[in-house]
Amino acid sequence: MLMTAGTTLICELASYIIRVIIFKLSLEIMPLMKILAIEILYNSILIIIIYPLIEKAGGALENAFTEKSILTKYY
Repeated sequence: MLMTAGTTLICELASYIIRVIIFKLSLEIMPLMKILAIEILYNSILIIIIYPLIEKAGGALENAFTEKSILTKYY
């Protein structure tokens, strides 16, 4: 969850800085903090919900490819 929050923080800050430079917007700290808080919360909740599903799918996929089948006709 910390990695999600950190990545969101870095991406949103980079996006905001690029918008300030390209569009020559004024730097406003309070709206930026609100956006960051909402985005970090939203992405963290999304990861908490979706990560177990991704983990189960990965386990099932791994089992499908690494399953050892025993051929009993040779015994």
